[in-house]
Amino acid sequence: MRDEAGAGEPVGKHVLGRQLGVAAKAVRGYLEQRLAAAGSSFAVWTALFALTAKGPLIQRELAELLNVEGPTLTRHLARMESEGLIERHRTTADRRAAIVRLTEAGEAMYARLCGIVSAGGDTVLKGFSPREIEEFTGYLTRLIENVGAAGPSRRHAPGPR
Repeated sequence: MRDEAGAGEPVGKHVLGRQLGVAAKAVRGYLEQRLAAAGSSFAVWTALFALTAKGPLIQRELAELLNVEGPTLTRHLARMESEGLIERHRTTADRRAAIVRLTEAGEAMYARLCGIVSAGGDTVLKGFSPREIEEFTGYLTRLIENVGAAGPSRRHAPGPR
């Protein structure tokens, strides 16, 4: 692959950030459309995924895992709570902190959305061999870890289950 600037050099690290951004936006947009057709959203999917992977969490911890600001998460959780997908309870130790947990309806929604995301993954990864998918996942995991190690303000997404 050649540098798009036409210099004839192999694609350099300077193009990698752009390619990652374009790929992430394309995949997220594709999944967002599929999830919206099912009456959900990418934000709901990621919250359900994190709560399934990590169990009940303090709302602040969930915001950090999802790499979103507290007020943004609060709006999403309010909607999810009104739909019966989650419950929020204040802790006895710190009344300001809310513990977020899935309800049975949230677990059922997660299971339903897993099928949609899995089918979307099949489309997105079409033409990749199982070995390539495993390697690619490893590269992305290392990339996320590198970014996390680069500074204390970086947050981590929940890993695969």
